[in-house]
Amino acid sequence: MYGDTKTQAASVFGKLSDALKAQGMTLADVVMMRVYLAGDPANDGKMDFKGMMAAYTQFFGTADQPNKPARVTVQVASLVGPGMLCEIEVQAARKPAAAKRRK
Repeated sequence: MYGDTKTQAASVFGKLSDALKAQGMTLADVVMMRVYLAGDPANDGKMDFKGMMAAYTQFFGTADQPNKPARVTVQVASLVGPGMLCEIEVQAARKPAAAKRRK
């Protein structure tokens, strides 16, 4: 995964969407998100929050998917792989199936 923060975040959101779909869920089921951004050398070593938000708003708070999860965004010293600028962790919750009524 390479590119700037916006590109990397959009890729992560797409992969998260696919992973949720495999579990019968969507991004609308995400209730909590933790975003870890490494300092971007092109941004004087500061996290590119604006770039992350440009990707985020393509997937959350849209007409098709209006939900916005609780979220924390922090800058970290570095991420595992060279060139990685963005790591995103989400928690999703599925509404329980309606209980059958007893007669």
